[in-house]
Amino acid sequence: MTALLPLIPQPLTPEGFAPFGQVASAGSGRALPVNEGRGIRYDGDCLFESAGQVTPVLAVYRIQPSSLPFTVREMEQHPSSSQAFIPMSAGRFLVVAALADASGGPDPATAAAFEASPGQIVNYGRGVWHCPLVALDHPGDFAMVMWQEADPALDCRVVTLDTPLTVERQPSSQLEFTP
Repeated sequence: MTALLPLIPQPLTPEGFAPFGQVASAGSGRALPVNEGRGIRYDGDCLFESAGQVTPVLAVYRIQPSSLPFTVREMEQHPSSSQAFIPMSAGRFLVVAALADASGGPDPATAAAFEASPGQIVNYGRGVWHCPLVALDHPGDFAMVMWQEADPALDCRVVTLDTPLTVERQPSSQLEFTP
């Protein structure tokens, strides 16, 4: 296997994350006055994708914080659904995603890492491989929205990576993603 060049994760932006899904936050998208003018509704561009006979699911994840460096040993994929994580009480969180290779597994050559801020929603596109949720600063609660097959085993494919990926904090306080 050829070693991959290290990647420097970027802040999570809609443009940077576009190959993997969508990002939404207050202040982005179309703004509409709501609640008798006391609020603004921001309609993001999140696309909730599904295939087959599926039911919408809303769950809450409580994630304990991890330190950097962080080793990504496994990735998961939801072939029947997009999957959105909405921070409820969280600090920064790590987003690592990859597209599928020719055999359908995660392609490390397409892997990208992002540092998300507390006010951002990440929505992984259907079939996108991603690292399980990683809180960085302190424990975090996240709402999760996806579609679920009648057989939950069809909703989530998890693979152990042959070569784990590492996300490190550099002395310049930037994150670095290396295989």
